[in-house]
Amino acid sequence: MVFLKRFLVFCALLFLLGFASAKDVTVIFNFPSGPHADVIKLASLPEDANAFSAFSAAAAADSLDLNLAYFDGMGFFVNGINGINNNWPSAYWHFWVNGSEAQVGISGFIPAGNDTIELGYENSPLGSNPLAFERAIDWLASSQKQGGEIGSHAVWGNSFALMALSLVEDRNSVKQKAIDYLLSNQYPNAGFGYPGFGADTGHSAVASMALLSNGKKLPDFGKNSITAIDYILSTQQNDGGFSSWGNSDIDSTSWAVLALSQSGAGMPEKNGFSPGDFMLNAQNADGGFGYNKGDSSKEDFTAEALLALKSEGLAKNQPVSNAISFLDSRKDQNNCLSNSYATALAVLAFNAWGEQYSSLQDCLKAQQLSDGGFSRNPSAGSNSVDTAIAAIALKGRALPLSVFSADYNGLIPVNSIIKFSAKIKNTGKIKATNVSVALQGLPADWIDTESSTTSFSSILPGETKTAVIFAKAKSAGNFSVFAEVSANEISKNIASNALGFETAAALLEASLSME
Repeated sequence: MVFLKRFLVFCALLFLLGFASAKDVTVIFNFPSGPHADVIKLASLPEDANAFSAFSAAAAADSLDLNLAYFDGMGFFVNGINGINNNWPSAYWHFWVNGSEAQVGISGFIPAGNDTIELGYENSPLGSNPLAFERAIDWLASSQKQGGEIGSHAVWGNSFALMALSLVEDRNSVKQKAIDYLLSNQYPNAGFGYPGFGADTGHSAVASMALLSNGKKLPDFGKNSITAIDYILSTQQNDGGFSSWGNSDIDSTSWAVLALSQSGAGMPEKNGFSPGDFMLNAQNADGGFGYNKGDSSKEDFTAEALLALKSEGLAKNQPVSNAISFLDSRKDQNNCLSNSYATALAVLAFNAWGEQYSSLQDCLKAQQLSDGGFSRNPSAGSNSVDTAIAAIALKGRALPLSVFSADYNGLIPVNSIIKFSAKIKNTGKIKATNVSVALQGLPADWIDTESSTTSFSSILPGETKTAVIFAKAKSAGNFSVFAEVSANEISKNIASNALGFETAAALLEASLSME
């Protein structure tokens, strides 16, 4: 017996998405190009639930209309979704499991925990791990201790975790507790360090980056009229580099440069040497960098140096190309470096220099552990440093994040990343669908479309959703920006309030002499 059913709401299965379950399964509806946005849901399921149960529950949660046929002895068959029906043999709905086409139907397949199941009208799946960034953020948030520390790497790990968390709009309570933890470990000289061991350059740099990324300004975490940046500047050595323990090293110098760049401070010189001068003088013949000058090249220190050299404003010259080539040469057959931490840092460095990084990013997704975290030593379990760096890399960002809110005293440095948040509340009585948000008043090429969230499949009555849009201030000028919102169920587009601000560039003078 064959009969057709249309499922707009499948009430008996609604409990599955909120079930205190034995397994979590990623559910994807991959629509063809057109008005329907793809849907990705993380479904919590009983251990014995099949793919049909997961798809039905996810469809009900997003108000998708499933057109299903039931065949005795075979189970359910997908005829169409939201009016997009099979058009045999040229186009039809495929059933994918972890990126490969399934050999059984949706009723006959029981997914395991952390599987990705997908109904896709296209001939290829969206991917085997589309929620890698979200799962990493979940690990960070769920690993916060009562005192605010995230993970077990104290100030160092907490700082990177806060940088990653700054990329999401929610988790405000987690962020505030982590900020409070950082500030409780600040020393009277305004520096930061491992609890009980005094301040050092590296800890002070990453802590400053974390606080700046979360909207803090330098005076907000100053001590005795001294800022953390002042402390960092006091640790510069005679060769232009920075040190945490006495002699300049690549690690401390790289993080110091990134913090100075994010704070808007200029690059300091000591005895006529800049941080970049020290780093280039310490570069090895193979193009890589070690911790100290003369040490063998390491992937992580090379990636850090590349990020710092970019932040200092170095042109893409031969030393930079050599460093990039060194990292390229260390890839294995899967385009992975030696561990997830090095791979993630390489993604950030390649991104900063405009190099292709998608293959490294794909490798990084494959290195994610089952709990959503990352570790350069998987047998030791996930940790906050590796997970946070991986999350930033998966989001397609580079360091420093340089995120300024649009009310940063009305003045924003050129080349900063500005984060706009547009809250949209449905105060009506019907659901709004295909909601889209656009910023008006900025040049179109400023908008970072890959990192921004500018559309929602629906907003229910009484529901509020937040669009987060990142823009890079590429030139100086005065701007008035507002958000324009469109949806299928509104008669005309609506506009938000306008924000006025100025982007400004530093003014430099140079003189040349010959002696």
